[in-house]
Amino acid sequence: MNHLWIQFMLDEKSQQSEIQIQLPEGIYRSNNLNGLVENEREHIVVNACDREVFVEIFTRAAIECGEMTIVVSLWTVETTVTKEITIQIVEADEMDELEIDEQVIERIKELSNASPACDADSSRVTIQPRILETRDNKYSYLEREYRIDY
Repeated sequence: MNHLWIQFMLDEKSQQSEIQIQLPEGIYRSNNLNGLVENEREHIVVNACDREVFVEIFTRAAIECGEMTIVVSLWTVETTVTKEITIQIVEADEMDELEIDEQVIERIKELSNASPACDADSSRVTIQPRILETRDNKYSYLEREYRIDY
């Protein structure tokens, strides 16, 4: 599993802007993990209070290994900023040699417990994760055996 962490700064006067992510053939993405609205063009809608977006990128089938480019564009009323991000596609047995960014892992963990940073009328949706409590009673063995964590 891989994640793309997009960080940006918008002017406080900026109205809604959009982030477009163009992926190479064979690579797909999830909806953004921040809970931001995505429009019919599959652009992520952001406003001045947003500073980052996380998306999971993945493949559905084996693709050719090598270097590929993801293009991320931030569309505002005044301008468009585009950044090319080079990624390396490798075989599963080569994954141990790749660098893992611990900061990304920590931020994704924080996202699941974050509260909205904007006011109530923003277009952000936050879903709090379930908190499982382990209790000891005569049926605890059933819970441990049949519970599905998701």
